[in-house]
Amino acid sequence: MEASDHHEVVAALNALMREREQTRAALDYALKEFSTRLFAALERALGALVEAGVPGVGKYRRLPHPSGGREGFLMLIEEWNIILMPLQGFARPNLLDDARIPAAQFKEPCARIAVFLTDNPQASAFYDFLIFQDGSWFAWGYGWPKQQSDIESTDFESLAMDLVYSFIKDIYRTWHTRDETALAAALDAKRRCFFFGLPGEERQGG
Repeated sequence: MEASDHHEVVAALNALMREREQTRAALDYALKEFSTRLFAALERALGALVEAGVPGVGKYRRLPHPSGGREGFLMLIEEWNIILMPLQGFARPNLLDDARIPAAQFKEPCARIAVFLTDNPQASAFYDFLIFQDGSWFAWGYGWPKQQSDIESTDFESLAMDLVYSFIKDIYRTWHTRDETALAAALDAKRRCFFFGLPGEERQGG
């Protein structure tokens, strides 16, 4: 590589990395803004359920992220947990996910909040939110109606109540089969002999 070429490469990489730094800052801000509003609205929605005397729901708490500087949200519904956790970094959406996102935005980096049905560290997300630099966001998973909006125009109170309603109504509990039902689990008050399922899953109960 010629010295002049070397200088051009350094300049190009410097510009690229500075652009990524600005992107990260913009996405970190958008993610914080979105999660702050959503989690506060979830707290109010769950508080309203407790005040109304709805049994089995309403307990919640914030979850500090191990990396620091951000937090997740945990809600308890009967025997299961719903955990919303902002993810580290930024990336483009996965083209294999069937979201109604404009084609151009599939190439844009975004922030993400993943939603889990259990506190098992090996569990996979069943729902997620993608938040873009311009403040637009999308959410989809397990057949719940897809959302398309932007942070400033979003009614987070309605969004929070819709989410809680969907989680309560659509999540099923199904007994394990006999060959999956261990005596150790049957004798352990902290373990369950059923699993939690989502609409459309092969082993859905209900």
